[in-house]
Amino acid sequence: MSRTTLPLLVGEAFSPWTQKARWALDHCGVAFTYCEYTPTVSEPWLRWRMRQWSGPMSVPVLLAGAQALRGSWDIARHAALQAGDGRLGDVEAISPWNELSETALAEARTRVVRCVLSDPAALDESAAAVLPAPLRGPLRLVTRDAARRLARRLDGKYQHLLVPGSLRRALEHTRAGLRAAGSDHLLGHFSYADIAMAVVLEAVAPAAKIEPPLGPATRRCWSDDALAREFADLVQWRDRLLASRAGK
Repeated sequence: MSRTTLPLLVGEAFSPWTQKARWALDHCGVAFTYCEYTPTVSEPWLRWRMRQWSGPMSVPVLLAGAQALRGSWDIARHAALQAGDGRLGDVEAISPWNELSETALAEARTRVVRCVLSDPAALDESAAAVLPAPLRGPLRLVTRDAARRLARRLDGKYQHLLVPGSLRRALEHTRAGLRAAGSDHLLGHFSYADIAMAVVLEAVAPAAKIEPPLGPATRRCWSDDALAREFADLVQWRDRLLASRAGK
């Protein structure tokens, strides 16, 4: 298969949802190319590729032939189907873990967007991919407006998932699940359940090696030092999974 015919994953490297999709595709051995999505700038192109002329646009999206798979869960299920050997685990058993991950990340992303809106340095970092350094300060109002529009869209898309305390509950369930399993794998063997819950830790102590890397102000917005201390065992568990992934 030539490189030009490979499925194209469009996402935001820092996004836990994109990280879930990439991890699932990698683990299932599904070859793909990757395209970084820049809000506002990339939107017209992606709308054209997806033939979606109205409504909210979000990533990750996997463009595979005539298919446009939206969201990490559908992309993971596609990856599992392509692998055909159950390496991501049983969908029915994993689904509750995926829902737990989604609600936790919905709460976390709302916190992050609000933090970015209140931090000029984080706003400048969010514009770094599309604006030269001398323009970031003068055009901060434009960046803030884009962040506010994103916040409104997130409130609409994830409103049904926003439950206060979801992040903490997800961490508590993960700790209990690992203890019950007696291993580093929630279902007794590596599965998408481990991916879904490990990526939640990105909203506590970011560790993913991404390009472009998180700036210091943006990293502060994604971090929660109190939860990182309280759930240090889970941070270490996530790091072990990442090290195992990198070693393959």
